[in-house]
Amino acid sequence: MVLDKSSLSVEESDIDSAVKKSIAIEISNFSVNYHIFRRSRKKPLGEFENFHALKNLEININDGEIVALLGRNGAGKSTMLRCIAGLLRPAEGKIITRGRVILLAGADPGFIPQLTGRQNVTELALAYGISKNELDTFIESIENFADIGEAFDRNFSGYSSGMRGKIGFGFITALKPDILLMDETLGVGDREFRKKAAKRLEEFIERSGTVIISTHSLGLAKDICSRGIVLDQGEIVIDTNAEDAISHYIGMTEGS
Repeated sequence: MVLDKSSLSVEESDIDSAVKKSIAIEISNFSVNYHIFRRSRKKPLGEFENFHALKNLEININDGEIVALLGRNGAGKSTMLRCIAGLLRPAEGKIITRGRVILLAGADPGFIPQLTGRQNVTELALAYGISKNELDTFIESIENFADIGEAFDRNFSGYSSGMRGKIGFGFITALKPDILLMDETLGVGDREFRKKAAKRLEEFIERSGTVIISTHSLGLAKDICSRGIVLDQGEIVIDTNAEDAISHYIGMTEGS
């Protein structure tokens, strides 16, 4: 029997619309291929081969879910996050996101070396949609968190990697995304600063709507995630509650 959508009652249509709105990320029949250049004895000049980084993913992630994305190196975790963030195009399929998406995958959101720390934060804040009414408070929160004193008004090119990381981490975690994608966590600064950063990261996750964390830290995944997705060779192995997903992943790694 073929269902005619036009025959749906108002109540059924409203329910369907409500369900759609509650889904923050829709991934349908999604695949990503890379071209890898290889040389061999038979073909010393080399040739390009197709590599299937992601294969036919079907995932719905609801608004407000905190999901652990698990898998060995090369499983496709970073590729999946970059696709959700809109940085990679698929071979087929589609991803629909609802709301503002932020990818936390490093400590540099796009700083310009010739500008000062303050100028960089100001320009990037406006680019990320921070309103002029919020700008002063936004900048102050980053300056206080980074705690690098007068260096905040020096050129970024003269910063150490630690100073850059502090400002970058402070900037990214001051944003308010609807969807937060985390590709591991950052480890900048000394031990005292890392404790400070861990607390700020927790607050960042709490005020973000939907969160996907790609991590090898099973303790972190168990503590804050309610759902777990395990990838292997670009395919979903299991999609279940976080505890069972972690157990499955441990079994995979111990058996390899």
